[in-house]
Amino acid sequence: MTVTPLAAATTASVLAQRLREAIDAGRWQPGELLRQEQIAAEYGVSRIPVREALAQLQSEGLLEIAHYRGARVSRPQAAEIDELFDLRLLVESDLLTRAFGRHDQRSLRELTRLQDRLEDADDRLGWISGDIAFHEALYGPAERPRSLALFRQLRAPIDRFSAQALGPRARKQGWADEHRQLIAAVVAGDATAARMVLEQHLQATRAVVLAACSGEGDD
Repeated sequence: MTVTPLAAATTASVLAQRLREAIDAGRWQPGELLRQEQIAAEYGVSRIPVREALAQLQSEGLLEIAHYRGARVSRPQAAEIDELFDLRLLVESDLLTRAFGRHDQRSLRELTRLQDRLEDADDRLGWISGDIAFHEALYGPAERPRSLALFRQLRAPIDRFSAQALGPRARKQGWADEHRQLIAAVVAGDATAARMVLEQHLQATRAVVLAACSGEGDD
């Protein structure tokens, strides 16, 4: 991997963003060690901003830092995954319900377009970003910015792990079918069916993430 050195005045926050992007792209896998001296040399910075950047990523839950053992990419625990999905069910069901009746022909065309593009995604980051875009378009008409921000916050730890450990082929047909069923339920105005499909979708996604977390997943 070719790394462009950072300017001497680069802050730790900028370095943290570069490291975050590298982790999301799969350079370091869950449990893998990040070596301070290697990062400092590659990015052309001293150890001080490296330590600060790693501490910032630790505060976000992306890294685990152990004294004398360095920083490793974190792997979410089963209990954390369960809690995140329980909260997602509450928040996203509410957003979906509030969005019902507010979709129009334009928003429905956009949902279909996003789903078409998602089904063509063949890389991890494109797949994750496409799924986020679909759900944001599905919930957007609810006009609940705080709830939508919470939705993004709850997704972030799972998406980072998914970007590292899963791939576009992980349950691809199931995801596509459920997204199409969600679109069909919105078109038909069937809120009950939409909520049932969403719950099925999130529960199935939970199972895939839990399996990958335990080492049983398959790219």
